[in-house]
Amino acid sequence: MTGSGEPKRLPKGTFPPLLSLGDAASLARRLYEHGGGEASFDLLSQMAGNSVSSSTFVKKLASLKSYGLALEQNRTVSLTDLGMAIAAPTDPEGATGALKAALLRIETFNRIYERHKGKLLPADEFLRNIIQGDFRVPREIAERWVRSFKESARAAGLLLERPDGKIQVRDNAAADTGKSDLPGDAMPNPIEMRMQQSPQGSTIDVSVPFSASGQNSRLEVSGGRFATFYVPDKITQRDAEKLKGTLAGLSAIIDSLVVDEIDNGRKDS
Repeated sequence: MTGSGEPKRLPKGTFPPLLSLGDAASLARRLYEHGGGEASFDLLSQMAGNSVSSSTFVKKLASLKSYGLALEQNRTVSLTDLGMAIAAPTDPEGATGALKAALLRIETFNRIYERHKGKLLPADEFLRNIIQGDFRVPREIAERWVRSFKESARAAGLLLERPDGKIQVRDNAAADTGKSDLPGDAMPNPIEMRMQQSPQGSTIDVSVPFSASGQNSRLEVSGGRFATFYVPDKITQRDAEKLKGTLAGLSAIIDSLVVDEIDNGRKDS
């Protein structure tokens, strides 16, 4: 029996997974790359960077299992079909679908997503109040759920950063990530830039979708707008040279878009 001076044990599932979906997916990929999709506790602990006996290792393993990415039996961890779809995808659509499925296995993530899909995500303080009030989560833990959901939903490609700084919850992480799921003119159309010719003579599309992997950079410019740059991971040397050539060409495009601030101010007056 628990004494009155001891901390109250909270129900299972009160806390978000220790690993965000992105970090869990990265660990699943290492498990596939170094263990072929299966590893002993000792090998997995090396990949995770924690000793087998540590509580952190236990919580990281629990995260993999909570997202449905791995199973554990006789101190051996194996990737599930869902884990394999993320760690070794055969097509982009399958990978994004698997990430979404993994996200929605977490009940609180699922409820937040179903409540706001196709809509704008509330500001952190309001989302925290929703989690605290409707999902019966303690206030100090609700803050952690907010951070964890946003990190994990971004990793699944289900959050779209709008030019006005607001966040839209997507119905699906599709290839048309630059399009809005909101009706009418609620979401401004993104400006698409294209270089006319690459160094090899072909047209290069440099419009930038959001992706769960690779390097995403988001820079604020005037008027509360943003410029976004995305480079996928695991590129070849040839890819690198093509990207460098493209970036050099973009300099001229950027210069062509510059408007004198004084003249612009007169036009708006």
